[in-house]
Amino acid sequence: MTLPVLICDDSRLARRQMARSLPENWDVDLYFAENGAEAIDLIRQGKADLLFLDLNMPVMNGYEVLDIIRTEDLPTMVLVVSGDVQAEARQRVMSKGALDFIRKPVSREQVTDILQRYGIYDPQRPKSVQTRPYDVFEEEGLDFLESFREVINVAMGQAGSHLGELLGTFIQLPVPEVFMTSYSEIDHHLAYAEGDHLSAVSHGFSGNGIAGEGIVLLESSHIMDLKQLVAFDLPAGADSHAGILTDLSELLVGSCLKGISQQLDIDFNHSYPAILGHHQRCNELLDCDNNNQTVLAVNITYYLQNPAFDCHLLLVLTEDSVPALRSRVELINTGKD
Repeated sequence: MTLPVLICDDSRLARRQMARSLPENWDVDLYFAENGAEAIDLIRQGKADLLFLDLNMPVMNGYEVLDIIRTEDLPTMVLVVSGDVQAEARQRVMSKGALDFIRKPVSREQVTDILQRYGIYDPQRPKSVQTRPYDVFEEEGLDFLESFREVINVAMGQAGSHLGELLGTFIQLPVPEVFMTSYSEIDHHLAYAEGDHLSAVSHGFSGNGIAGEGIVLLESSHIMDLKQLVAFDLPAGADSHAGILTDLSELLVGSCLKGISQQLDIDFNHSYPAILGHHQRCNELLDCDNNNQTVLAVNITYYLQNPAFDCHLLLVLTEDSVPALRSRVELINTGKD
């Protein structure tokens, strides 16, 4: 009997990867949703006996979808598929009724194992249709920035998990922002840029024809909040603000670059962190005014729950890096190793 299966993710690349990871020749009707609101509509129409659900999405996120499914007792089995790999994220979705949690990036072996474990897929069962469910994507081109955003989404989740473990708190993850801009106008794209009491630290990085800078920014007043959350091992007489910022930036920049490198097979080297300043405006810290070069920018905001404040990771890549980056992202788009 044909099974209605719904893949809900705001990224077309993630939807394509998920579809490609389904067992071959599985007798399913495959549907797609770009956000939770679309998913709920399709579930109500009976088009999702099984739902593969992302967590971090605009309009309606995965947690909200799980709440509605439980409140309305909608008839669907839910497998959460997310780059947010925090232990608490898994616990939250399981408590809301998810069947299991699949970590991005997905693989066919991983998905097949889970489907067989819950009796959803039986490789011995006769198939009435010999199809590859992802054929619907074969002629659909993917935008580079959109695809790279999904790479960042996975890397962001890994960095957020490490930060949450270090600080002992849950980190709410956003939809990352990826855009091309003039460096002189980069602060115009940042919601936190109007603050005039920011601190920042920077790492340069490069590898395989790709180069850029990773910058961590946060309100200066929150630096000591971080110190209270974890015992930073600082030398006697050291600048505690600088030490905390340095440790935080090494964790976030290092973890995010590692997540990117694992997906795109890039060997990054990054420099020792440099403090850009304290109690300044964003454009002053970034020195935006005298640089008109075009850059590829990635903006991620990590929202800490307890105590409640946020810190920001800004990746700025040179325009010359885009061709090499595009070619590696294209390998993911086409499903090639």
